[in-house]
Amino acid sequence: MKRLAVVLALLLLLAPLTSATPYWFKEGIYAKYVSRSLANRGSGANIGGGNVIQIPREQNGSISYYCPYVELTWRVLKVTGDKAQVGVLLQGINCTRKVVKVMDEETARELLRQYQEKYSFSGGECVRITSETGNVTVCGDSYTEQTEHYRAGLVVVEGRGNLFNDSYIPENFTRSGTFELDLKTGDIYVNGIYEGMNFFWTESPANVTGLEILPGLKVETVKMINSTAMTYYGDFNAPVYMAYTNMMNLNGTVGKDVILYDGSSGLAIAFFTPFSPVWKALGISNAVLQDTEFAREHEEDIKKGSKMPPFGLALAETNIDFTQPAELPEEGPSKTAIMAVAGIVVVLGVLVLWRWGR
Repeated sequence: MKRLAVVLALLLLLAPLTSATPYWFKEGIYAKYVSRSLANRGSGANIGGGNVIQIPREQNGSISYYCPYVELTWRVLKVTGDKAQVGVLLQGINCTRKVVKVMDEETARELLRQYQEKYSFSGGECVRITSETGNVTVCGDSYTEQTEHYRAGLVVVEGRGNLFNDSYIPENFTRSGTFELDLKTGDIYVNGIYEGMNFFWTESPANVTGLEILPGLKVETVKMINSTAMTYYGDFNAPVYMAYTNMMNLNGTVGKDVILYDGSSGLAIAFFTPFSPVWKALGISNAVLQDTEFAREHEEDIKKGSKMPPFGLALAETNIDFTQPAELPEEGPSKTAIMAVAGIVVVLGVLVLWRWGR
């Protein structure tokens, strides 16, 4: 009996608290999310929009896109056994672009000297040259030129040089990729390398505490909110669950992930995730996507009722059938719990037969 108790305890400990596949999961489902954040006209390259997407470039540099409108779509492409292939598509519309290259101080000083000689800068006050085509400013530690369509320059500071080029001409931005999802554990793999865990959905949104979205980035707090959650797709009735991670500092970005789950379906209906394993599949380092327009446009509706506006990326379109199967109760044991109990029963039966056989 002592051995029996040990085995039972191990099975209970190993049974996961949540399942990676809710009742609506199947091949072909997709969800599209939108973030709208218009430009702050006084913020330099940020005039394109408030959504920022950063891509690593070459050795020491990056390309950042500032977009007023961003779409993120995930789609289950294929399911084989307990593995799924998921495609992701990130699109930015009418974005501006900022390219930065980091240089060593010696190289940067030599390049800056050439600009200073060209515009007869000998020290002291900055030299400013204004023309119909653009403006040039040359100083002891910097050089900039600006036109209606771009701003470029070089700044030497803190022992290094930053060479930058900001394009103000609107352009569209698209990145796509795939990742493999382990349906048992929720683990995400990109090109066979483990990157983190799936947060797009969960069978039990009240129990996602401890979910490690990235190594070192875990859900610390989950709060049930008795408010109707508004999205571009439509309203989701209470309760909804807000999950917060710990703070993180990665690639120069400091913050935390926040995810809003529909309490009934377990789908993430809005999320602010500057840190995400999905970004790896898309080849970007981070993305700060925060919708501001929905709340502004629905300000009066929000004030009148007990509704909360979306944040980050908000659900806009999906082919998920949110109707639960009639044979399943609205509230009851999860599929994971049922499977765990079934496994325990089988093992107990084997142990009893083994004991009787003795």
